[in-house]
Amino acid sequence: MTSARPGLIARDGMLDAVGALLDRLRAEPTGAATGPETGAVERTLLVLGEPGLGKTSVLEAAATLATEQGGQVRWVVGRQAEAGLAYSGLHALLDPWQPGPAGADEDDASLLHAALRGGAGEGAGQATGGGVPAPAGALVRLLSRWAQEGPLLVVVDDLQWLDRSTQDLLTLCARRLAGEPIGFVVASRPAGLADAWVRQSTVHRLDPLDEIHSARLLDSLPRAPEGRVRRQVLRLAGGNPLALIELARTSTGKSFAQDPAGSDLPLGARLERLYAADLDALPGHVRAPLLLAAVADPPDLAALGELFDKAVLECGQDAPTLHPARTHDAARTRGEETPAAADPRDVVGPRAETVRPADAVWSVAERAGLLVLRAGQLRFRHPLIRSAVLSAATFEQRARAHLLLAANPDLDEDRRAWHRAAATVTADESVAAALEATADRARRRGGHPAAATTMERAAQLSPRTEDRVRRLGAAAEFAMLAGQPLWVAELTAEVAALADTPEARAHADLHAGWALALTSRHAEAMDHLLAASDAYARTRPALAVPPLGTATMVAFISGEPRFRAAVLDRYRALPPQEPDYASTWILAGCDPFGARREALRHLREAAARSELPLGAWSMLGAAAWALDETDLAVQYYGSLLERYRQSATSGANATVSSAHALALFESGRWAAALAGVSEAEQAAAAGGLEIATLSTQILAAVLAAVRGDADRARRVLAEATRDVDLRGTRNLDARVRQAHALAALAGGDHQAAWFHLSRLFHPDSSPVHFHTSLLGLGDLAAAAVRVDGTARAREILHAVHAVHAELPSEVSPRLRLILCRARGLLAADEATAEEQLREAAFTPAGDQWPFERARALADLGEWLRRRQRPADARLPLGEARELFQGLGAIPWAARTAAELRAAGVDTAPARSTDLTMELTPQQLAIVRLAAQGLSNKEIGERLFLSSRTVGFHLSRAFPKLGVTSRFQLRDVVAQVG
Repeated sequence: MTSARPGLIARDGMLDAVGALLDRLRAEPTGAATGPETGAVERTLLVLGEPGLGKTSVLEAAATLATEQGGQVRWVVGRQAEAGLAYSGLHALLDPWQPGPAGADEDDASLLHAALRGGAGEGAGQATGGGVPAPAGALVRLLSRWAQEGPLLVVVDDLQWLDRSTQDLLTLCARRLAGEPIGFVVASRPAGLADAWVRQSTVHRLDPLDEIHSARLLDSLPRAPEGRVRRQVLRLAGGNPLALIELARTSTGKSFAQDPAGSDLPLGARLERLYAADLDALPGHVRAPLLLAAVADPPDLAALGELFDKAVLECGQDAPTLHPARTHDAARTRGEETPAAADPRDVVGPRAETVRPADAVWSVAERAGLLVLRAGQLRFRHPLIRSAVLSAATFEQRARAHLLLAANPDLDEDRRAWHRAAATVTADESVAAALEATADRARRRGGHPAAATTMERAAQLSPRTEDRVRRLGAAAEFAMLAGQPLWVAELTAEVAALADTPEARAHADLHAGWALALTSRHAEAMDHLLAASDAYARTRPALAVPPLGTATMVAFISGEPRFRAAVLDRYRALPPQEPDYASTWILAGCDPFGARREALRHLREAAARSELPLGAWSMLGAAAWALDETDLAVQYYGSLLERYRQSATSGANATVSSAHALALFESGRWAAALAGVSEAEQAAAAGGLEIATLSTQILAAVLAAVRGDADRARRVLAEATRDVDLRGTRNLDARVRQAHALAALAGGDHQAAWFHLSRLFHPDSSPVHFHTSLLGLGDLAAAAVRVDGTARAREILHAVHAVHAELPSEVSPRLRLILCRARGLLAADEATAEEQLREAAFTPAGDQWPFERARALADLGEWLRRRQRPADARLPLGEARELFQGLGAIPWAARTAAELRAAGVDTAPARSTDLTMELTPQQLAIVRLAAQGLSNKEIGERLFLSSRTVGFHLSRAFPKLGVTSRFQLRDVVAQVG
């Protein structure tokens, strides 16, 4: 029986376990002899996780699945206030059936009521046969009677607070219910858990969400945070779903300019109760240095020296007035127990030779679960605890701590500037200037996000409007280099409100247009970019080209003819320009067929220049891809990505990573493309970029389809396009259609493939997208001849030739291959069909696109075999099969092998040589980096993951690859490219 799964993010493994448990409950008992512990493990799922990770959501999903499949559900929820009340959980289990448990006979009802009344009543505490306590025996029989009406799932939440008496009853029931359709799904925090539950359960631990799934959770909310606030939410939440939701709720709907840049987000009451519940109980001499640690960055701690001691000694009326060297002696004099202090050198460095007051403070804070002291490092157990400490203090207390740190002569100038800024409310040019210098140093190091945040704060503290505008513009530029379009849009909105010169407004329009170009707000993006180009054209024509280059991205993605015309008209109206990266992309992106020759000349001349800005390679890569110079596109995008990886970018990485992965796929490097998908997903998630995210998910679906997992491809597409209107984004609309068609072709469903491919063209046969739709012509023709769509396909092909009168003389080898394949399949006479199919299969330079060429070879071989020419068919079929197998295109390889057998060639069943096929994109990205010799820590830094997460993914990948250690990965990766 199949049912829809509840919508939980990144909990598929947990839901699979629940589904398997429910399947076991519905299955007939096998009668196999198993011990009571083994039987309990098979029917009990224990979900462990820290607060906020979604344990209750998992239980609710389990209950929903059980109910949808015709089962029954009984809930028990532990209450902290009732943890000491015997059988309070049993009361909750039976309460809906009071005054008498339904289905219980008179004796069992008496035993259960006696337990609830505290043991009154005859036989309440006695044992039944086999040494089972009487209430447990009664509960076992009652659960068994309930299960006669259908499989029964007992769901227990907050097990750590369930009274021990009820826990003992339930563990015993789980052991005694062998053969009964009764299961248990139990959730608990790890601390305070009885050993019996771990011993007799299948344990599933909930980990924090990774950045991709954290971003998906944010995007599923009614109001997702954007810009720099989004980055803060992702960083502070640390993958905790509750924290993500609560931080998003408390941070959205506010004016962007209200809070100082770099300030912490408000926690909200729910998170404060969860993470700051124990702060009020701490004495003042602990809270003050704890606040100092919260406002200090980790590098500050080593420079603080005796400042923590000063904070302890001066923090208020609770502070002890002890000399640091006499702390322990004084404690003994008062008869107090001396706290177990950490080695002071583990906290503040090797200068300390005596135990200082702060050492005892850290010990208290560690015992309270707030801090962790490990290997000379002091850190908060969770980022939200640090935020809770800051939130619990007044601004005056925080400012005092910041100024105390800023006064430390050992602190570097960048951190000193930030501490001064955090203690400043009104405009102060000296602080703003110090921050501007800090931002410039961050920019030179490639730290564009930090530079943007710092410059934004400098702008907020600027007394003069012109300085504020200048610094906001610089912050927008840094945010653009960091790949944060939503942040750029927020900054440029402020600039536009303040700018009082045409140049400043043009600068703001350029940045705003770039930000909007990475969204689906195409018309707004074009308005800004064309306004910027027009403004520059009147005064500085050379500066008018780059905005048109960005506008070309909008024109290409949207596929809107009027946008392409507007860009080309403005470009042609400018004085003649030397070929550069922007002009190359304008020509290639707006007119890849008519201007192909001119665009190729610009591409060669621009790429030959010795000095090019960072963003130039993105436009050159896009131009090369649009012109079907795919290998060049891979080269340009790959070089740019290596540069980006040296700095903390995200949105820029997402766009380039996605485009690079697409070029890799088209050039036949599918394993590398799969790794690129993972990198692009990570970067797009961090920036909240809808276009980059959707583009990457489409490619992920295509990779799943061509490798034989059509169901996964359809799931990815359904998730990616849910609540998305693609009508105004024609490039992605066409790519979604092609992905659906490939999934259908992988399963041999030519009717579904024809449905999607025919919709690459309007009813009048014009293409939905001027470039992308044409790439589907070959598959459209192949599907048409199998579903009686030949007449319609011929109309479309005729319309394409009518619009592009210069075809095929000016087209790329790739498009020539596709067009010849379509003409050959649709030709009415056999001579033309064979000529066109042979040209498609053996087009010079066709090897650059192996999947395209393999399909053309397969079509030629199939066409020849069906005309009783098996000897002629064997060569193209054999070559096609070899290409398909090398790529890992399993469905196509299998069908080609069948054609070969029909042509008289005895072939072994087609199999994949791609050992990475079973890996997820993230696992493949990690495996490829590990094969290069990177450590888990280095891989985590590259992919924004923890070392523990990297190790987890490697442990899952090893069995799939048939290896036992990372030293064997190099050979495996070398086999698949």
